[in-house]
Amino acid sequence: MRIKRIASFLSLLSMGLLAGHSVAMYFFIAPGMMGLSAKAFVEVNTIAEPLFEKSVPLLFLVVFVSLVTWMAAIYKNWKSAEFIHLSFALLCFVDQLYVTYQASMPLNIIMTSWKKTHDLPPQWFTLREEWASIMSYHLALSLTAFVLLILAHHQQKTKPLSPA
Repeated sequence: MRIKRIASFLSLLSMGLLAGHSVAMYFFIAPGMMGLSAKAFVEVNTIAEPLFEKSVPLLFLVVFVSLVTWMAAIYKNWKSAEFIHLSFALLCFVDQLYVTYQASMPLNIIMTSWKKTHDLPPQWFTLREEWASIMSYHLALSLTAFVLLILAHHQQKTKPLSPA
């Protein structure tokens, strides 16, 4: 039971941080970035991207490991509301990982390369719009996963599992 408590705590904390990051990106950073000129957009992205590349993978790892550990701790009760909420939270998180590594990262690499080459493509505005669109998708996934984790935690508190 102690492992389950630690895993649930780490899951809630790390997914909360991820959801908070998504909220900040969508409501504060993205609107400011959308109003920047091409050169300013590239400069800000070039400064911010390495900071995210160092911290976000560790956060992703903590979320994944803690979610899987929490699920493993209650796998015998796979029909419980807690397990179902965890399953859907994990699904949202895996989708967020997929979008990050298949869409966000390649797009950020393209945008970071603009500073090195000093050559912005004619479609840079479209790529910036795509970046903002990906931020909204991240927001939806991370908030949904966080709410599902809160629901799972609530189920854990209202109907504690019998010690097995």
